[in-house]
Formats: sequence, structure tokens, C-alpha cells
Amino acid sequence: MSIATSLIQTYVDCLSEEAKINLYSNGIICRNHLKSAPLIFDYPSFLRSLDYDYMYWTISQWLVSCWLYRVLNYEEEVNECQTDRIEDCIIRFAPDERFNNDEYNEIEEENERKTILVARELCNLFKNRCRTFHDLHLENKAIQSNEFLFLPSSTDPCNYLTNLRQLVCLGDNKSELLLAISEVCKNLRKVSIGFPLALQWKSHYESDAMSLGTLIEKQTRLESVCLYGYKRLISYLIGSLLSQSMSLNILELMYTDFREAQDYQSLALLPSCKNLKSLKIHNCFIPPDERIMPLTSLQQLEEFDFCNEWNPLYPLIQQKFWDELFLNNANTLRKLSLWWVRSDSKDGAKIIESITKRCSKNISILHLPILFTHEILTLFDHCRQLKEFSFSGDDLDANEFLSQLGAFTPTTLRSLTIKDGHSGGWNFTEKSLYSFLSSCQAKLQIMDLTSCSCMTDRHYDVIKSQMIIAFFLNFAELLEPELQLVSKFTQR
Repeated sequence: MSIATSLIQTYVDCLSEEAKINLYSNGIICRNHLKSAPLIFDYPSFLRSLDYDYMYWTISQWLVSCWLYRVLNYEEEVNECQTDRIEDCIIRFAPDERFNNDEYNEIEEENERKTILVARELCNLFKNRCRTFHDLHLENKAIQSNEFLFLPSSTDPCNYLTNLRQLVCLGDNKSELLLAISEVCKNLRKVSIGFPLALQWKSHYESDAMSLGTLIEKQTRLESVCLYGYKRLISYLIGSLLSQSMSLNILELMYTDFREAQDYQSLALLPSCKNLKSLKIHNCFIPPDERIMPLTSLQQLEEFDFCNEWNPLYPLIQQKFWDELFLNNANTLRKLSLWWVRSDSKDGAKIIESITKRCSKNISILHLPILFTHEILTLFDHCRQLKEFSFSGDDLDANEFLSQLGAFTPTTLRSLTIKDGHSGGWNFTEKSLYSFLSSCQAKLQIMDLTSCSCMTDRHYDVIKSQMIIAFFLNFAELLEPELQLVSKFTQR
């Protein structure tokens, strides 16, 4: 039994005798089915975070593991159409033709029925035992559930979601779910709501947006909002944010379409959120004209994040916008993350220049697209408080430049990331890397070169010899799937 399915087994062990009997009577037989042992620890009461879809998937795997356990211990006979399931636990991939689609569908429906039963009992367990619950992540299975098993009744005096702080809900047809959540959750601090990319061109935007607006308006102190993939009624959603104008400090607009005149004009309302500290605009349809200029009147921004990677249909926003935004936030701006396609040194060059002239003195975190060598030197010369810096380098023999760059780095720099650009990247030897690190004025702690195609083991040996953390891989990818699942399913 894997770690993830063991977690389900632990929670099943915490069920009441009545709930266990209900599962048993419905053909759900676990390893220690009706054997109750005194609990050493009240695990459900310490649950703080739930990803419903991951829990649902884990339950289905737990049911398979219970079935395999019984088969391997000769507690259950295997019928003809289940033989291949022992090998891979998933009948659909077996080439055997001894069973037909009807038999397969019956097995799938039975597994689905049992999974829902276990999910219902576990949700009831959490509703009865949890008192401080912080994070809820809902996707397809949660949205498709007619009963919304994880939601307490709006009249329940022991509402375990009273203190819910973060809600993530991604999927289509979630209007009813959002309305139901708005009845039991009034103290959300962070919401991330929208549509996965695969659904963004065939979704129910109107009803969804109306329900999300209701959810937002019913909160007492919402601090962070992420709108993901909305294509209609965006003006209504931004209008609803005004109900949180005193508390809202983070706004993320992801894959959002502002081509409708009313939606675009609604951006002028955002400066009413006087405490907005972070604004992120990623891959949105924003026509490059004067209607975006009201955003420059925001004057408390500490973080601005703009990415135009996904939507090259529009050119960059006019230079006047960047100049005024940087100037008006020069005293507060600490983190700046910008990305756009640079086919030559002129694309967006004035944006880089504007950073150095208008807002460089307090910038400590800077993430930029392809930079040319003279731009890097200019940024290093002006951004003297820089602690974290990342950029892409286009096709270049960078040996000479990298060897000399160390003498120009700000002494405050602690993290440096270099990536490949559109048509290649920097090429440099381990000797050049050693020269850079040896002459570097900064006490680097982290150096990430995982996206540099020229990297070899010898390069990493040089970095490690300087007592710097070197990123070899995305370490999360090394985790077994069930370990990743556990971290999403529950957090204590």
C-alpha cells in the first residue's frame, strides 16, 4: 500500500462503527474491515487542507489496493474479466478480449459508486471533527458532484469551513457550487477561480461570473483574487472587487479577455482599491491603447508581473504606460517580473531603459526576458539593491562576457538564474563560469542554470565548489506521484 492510499486507510480507521458498517454493507471491504483499534491520534481534527479531486483519485486507488490484498491473500476469487486487473489494476489497458464493453462499464460504474460512498463518509468525518480548516481545492470531480459532499449545511452550527482562508476552484459549470460556497464561507482571504486552458473557449462564462461576483461580495475581508480564463462579464467581476477595496492587496488576471469595450474600461476601477500591492497580468487580451492608462494611477504597488508570452497578437503596451507606472511606484516597487517576445534588441528596449531611470533604486527582485549584454551591465549599475535576478540569454558565445561580469554584480545579489532564449542560449565553458564566480562581488547563495543547454556535470561541480546551491532538476519531479499527492491532499 502506497503512502497516499495508507492515508485513506488511516482516515477510514477513524470512521464511526456505523460508517464502517455502511461501507461494508456496500461491498467495500478494507484490510482491517470491522477490526477497530483505539486511535492514538485524532488525525481528522488536525486536517487543514483538502484537494478534493486528489482525495477522490486516492480513494479509487485505495479501493484497488484493498481488492488486490484480498485476492493475493486468497480472500476473494478472481472472475474471468478481472484477471488482467491484477497485473496493472486498470482493465482499460488490457488487450484481453475475454470481456466486452458492457462488463467493463459495469465494473467502472461499481468502482465509481464505491468511491463516492467512501468520499461521502470521509467528508462527513471532516465536517464533524475539523474545527480549523484553511485551504480547499476543487476541480472536476468536486464540481460534478451533485451533492457537494465537502460542504456543510448553511444552518450547521458546527460549520468547519467558517475559518476557510483559501479557495481554489477550476472547472466548468461551477455556478451552483460557487453559490453554495458563498452561503457557508464568509471569511475567505484568497480565491483563485477560473477555467483550465482546455475549457476556455467553450465555457459557461456568464452564469459562472455572476456566481463568482456573489461569492466575492459576501466576503468580509478578501485580500487576494486570481481570475483565470474569463472571457465574458469581466466588468461585473471587477465591479464586485470594489466591495473588497479596503482589504484587496493582490490581484492576478490570467488568460483574461479585455477586448469587449465594457470589460476593458472596467480596468479604470482598479485604482479604487487603494491598498493594492501586487498586480499580475499574464497572457491577457489587452488592446494596446489609451484605455489601459488608468492603471498607472496605482501608487502603492510593491510587485508588478506582466507576461505576454501566450498572446503575440497584440504588440506591447505603449511606452507611456510603462514610464508612468514605474514613476508613480518608484518608492514602493520591490519586485518586477516582465516577459515578452524579443526578436531583436529594439523590442521593448525602452522598457528596460525606463526601469533603470525610474524605479531601479528599490528593486530587489527582477525577472526579465532576453537581455543583451549592455542591458545587463546597465541594470547592474542602477539596481544596487538587487537580491534576486533572472533573465534569458539569446544565442551567444558568452565566455568573455561571463568571465568579466562578476566584477559588476551588485554586492546584494544572492540568487542568479540564467535561461536559454528563443533560438538558443548562452554558451560558456566551466572555466568561464569559474572566473565569474571567483570574481563575483556578491555572495551568491543560489545559482540556477538548469535551463541553459550548455550545462554539463563539470559546470555543476564548479558551482558546488563555491559553496553555492546548484539546481540540477525540479526536485518535485523526483517525488513519487503518491508523495506529491499527499502534499496536496492534506497539510498539517
